[in-house]
Amino acid sequence: MFEVRLPQTSEDDLESVIVFWHKSEGDTVNEGDVLVEVQTEKAVFEIEAEESGVLYEIRVPRGEVAGVGQVLATIAPSASTPIEKIDQQEKVESTEQSSESSQFVKVSPRIRRLARDLGVDLAIVKGTGRNGHITEEDLHQAVKQESRPDFKSVPIVGVRKTIAKRMSESLVSTAQLTETAWADVTLLAEERSHRIDKVSWNDLLLFAVAKSLKQNPNINAHVFEEEIRQYEKVHLGVAVDTEDGLYVPVIKNADELSLLQLRDRVRELVEKVSQHRITPEELSGGTFTVTNLGSFGIQFFTPILNLPEAAILGVGKIETDLTLKNGQITERKRLPLSLTFDHRAIDGAPAAKFIQTLIGYLEEPARLLDEVLAK
Repeated sequence: MFEVRLPQTSEDDLESVIVFWHKSEGDTVNEGDVLVEVQTEKAVFEIEAEESGVLYEIRVPRGEVAGVGQVLATIAPSASTPIEKIDQQEKVESTEQSSESSQFVKVSPRIRRLARDLGVDLAIVKGTGRNGHITEEDLHQAVKQESRPDFKSVPIVGVRKTIAKRMSESLVSTAQLTETAWADVTLLAEERSHRIDKVSWNDLLLFAVAKSLKQNPNINAHVFEEEIRQYEKVHLGVAVDTEDGLYVPVIKNADELSLLQLRDRVRELVEKVSQHRITPEELSGGTFTVTNLGSFGIQFFTPILNLPEAAILGVGKIETDLTLKNGQITERKRLPLSLTFDHRAIDGAPAAKFIQTLIGYLEEPARLLDEVLAK
């Protein structure tokens, strides 16, 4: 019997969630066939069959988490292995397991997995099969008859489990503080509408952040227990929200890119995330992260550090404000900024200096867009 085990795809990924089985128990498989898709905290991978035969047993069903080296399935050495023999073996295994507990219901592993997926308690299901065995139809009927609670149970698995773990570790292991400020982007809005309308507000902001980090290397840093690493190159993480959870692809050497190059790279990475084609390399190595909730109508908020980064910038919604200037009421556009930083490595004044640098670029388009506007 050949065992299909979960491989280790990177040093950091020690477990994966089973996304989809391309084969079912009893199916014939050939060497090289894709058996299953698994998702680490960084990307989705396919596992191929290393032997030909018949898929004998799936031990880790879709939606469950497996650790590196864990057996996901077994393949019988020959595709000629009768399915009846497989079912009989499942029944024998089920009978052996039933002796472990008086509450254990005698069913095949296949029926047990289906019951678990449907949320059905086998102990309350009356079997209508031969000798009172529980059938698949019995389980589906139990689902229809069972009164459901007025809530939906969502397991914490996959990307959501990774996010939960990382955010908890971030808050426990660091001294996080958030400073907020408004940036007047009235002039930048005018330039964008007249001369650079092919870039988004987020592109402009990321461009300004890269320039600001270059002038404030103490913010462009990683923090460890005994060391602070300040980086010359800016590897900018961009938080991307998906149905599966939050991904943070990294724009490497963002400080060396022009505005249009930065825009194109952001679009490329976001598309890869949406199509599940993003690689672990493209999700690692960030020195600073930007997360933008402006499209959701949020103003100020408290982003959580993306370890081991020393700081993260939260961006809110641009809004119109009426301001009294030189005795006249004027209409201005302003952008809310929230900088969370690790107080173990960065004090309040240097963090404020970074925000001032960033605001300076956003409020003076000539400084930010000198190359673009000169064309």
